[in-house]
Amino acid sequence: MSRSDCDVIVIGGGVAGLATALASAKLGLSTRLYEKAGKLGGGSSLAYGGLWCGCNHIAAALGYQDSPEDTLAYMRFVAGDQADEARLATFAARGPEALRFFEQCGLRFRITRHFPDHYAGMAPGARDEGRCLEPALIGAQELGEWASRVFIPRAQPVEVTIEEIVDWGGIANLRGWDTALVAERAKGRIFGRGVALVMHFVKQLPAAGVQVHLGQGAKELIAERGRVVGIRTDSGERVTAARGVVLATGGYDSDERLAEHLEGLPGWRTQFPETVSGEHLPMAGEIGAATRTIQNNLAVFLGFHVPKAKPGDNILFRQASICELLCPHTVVVNAEGRRFGDEAYFQALAPKLREYDLLRRRHVNLPCFLIFDQQYADGFSFAYRPVGAPIPEWVARGESLEQLAAALGIHAGNLAATVERFNAFARAGRDEDFGRGKSKWTQADDRLWKPTRTDEKYVNPRLGTIRIPPFYGIELHPSAFISHGLLANHHAQVMHVRGMPIDGLYAVGNAAAHTEYGVGYQAGYSLSSGMTFGYVAARHMAALES
Repeated sequence: MSRSDCDVIVIGGGVAGLATALASAKLGLSTRLYEKAGKLGGGSSLAYGGLWCGCNHIAAALGYQDSPEDTLAYMRFVAGDQADEARLATFAARGPEALRFFEQCGLRFRITRHFPDHYAGMAPGARDEGRCLEPALIGAQELGEWASRVFIPRAQPVEVTIEEIVDWGGIANLRGWDTALVAERAKGRIFGRGVALVMHFVKQLPAAGVQVHLGQGAKELIAERGRVVGIRTDSGERVTAARGVVLATGGYDSDERLAEHLEGLPGWRTQFPETVSGEHLPMAGEIGAATRTIQNNLAVFLGFHVPKAKPGDNILFRQASICELLCPHTVVVNAEGRRFGDEAYFQALAPKLREYDLLRRRHVNLPCFLIFDQQYADGFSFAYRPVGAPIPEWVARGESLEQLAAALGIHAGNLAATVERFNAFARAGRDEDFGRGKSKWTQADDRLWKPTRTDEKYVNPRLGTIRIPPFYGIELHPSAFISHGLLANHHAQVMHVRGMPIDGLYAVGNAAAHTEYGVGYQAGYSLSSGMTFGYVAARHMAALES
């Protein structure tokens, strides 16, 4: 048998791939990482950078109380009936181990204070604080020449921590932000969020000996006698690996036709780079890999693309679900002009997006639209613009709700009635239809919310009247942490359609179906899963566990 080119091949340069490559190299395996984009980071650079880990050592050192039993109880609640118990248990048990391992590799993490579990107050085992973490701020100078190889997205505040965003009132409440501090960090090239997490990993790669190949992806898996032994790159090069090939390509989000087909949500828009296009599915499918779809996935966001300022700009998807919709003076309606859920708690809207009208042969609540008024425009940030900046021309508007309805194709009479009813709720501070502002995760300190007009009083900081023209509206599109992926076991091995692991093939991150956390959404699950199963896969390839 010919000598292999390396021990491990990792395909994909987001956090899942970086974690797998770093862990493999630290465990003594010669490792190559291939990323088809020109820079490292992928969708992870666009993320907020949050991690979730029950019973973690960082929280314990600060005096937070947790238990494995409560962690599992909470995770099972989030997962519903869509989890693989072995993967869920592995995620729960090995997550703290992986976090400590990467900290020992040189990465720095911190607890995100004032950030509860998403189902705090509702789910067994939930915690108000201590399980949500984020990377420490990091300066580009710490990476040397490698800093230029990290993807930094446009027009987003990536110089802040999640904790600061929460304490300052949210991503759209820029009036509460310390803009001088953000400007100082931008000048010094100090990064937080997903960019920081990527940089922490990238900083460690050279010393660990990982060979990084940018601008080069894989187009084919090479299998011999039932075992995956390597890849064929986009350029046609054959590269072999003695221990395993790891698919960390991300999902299929940016192949919007494929995404709409697999997610069943019309009008899909990607929130990831164009390179996240699902090539792992045909590559693994050609050798018999099984796939799995998470039914009724709740990790569905509503948002819109911010047009590119110039050719070559990255895709910029504004997650209105956790920006505009957490603010007063906003409402979401369907084409009939009616609200259909608590806008400030996006998981409450997710099941409503799948409702289907059998007679009209269309989704009941898609398309849907964000409606807001000049009060919002004066007081909050729209699409990453400064507070008070003119609303861009690509947003529909009208001097009356009827004019706006005509521009968007919404039932005018229903829209007017919906807004009138909503305004009454805002004045009373109580949403009698959907309970907007009641969930613990969406509650905010009233001190963070200042009236944009002297005659407006906020009884509930998530509710504000829509009454000052001009009125604005934009279609919102679904986007999600995808529901479909390669079926992997608790070692991160890809499973064959006949039910056994495919020797030498692993999948981590969004390339794998998220059977470890099932139907629900919890901030930090996705990146933590990529790190945890990257670590688990590396140990399995190093024959440290079976």
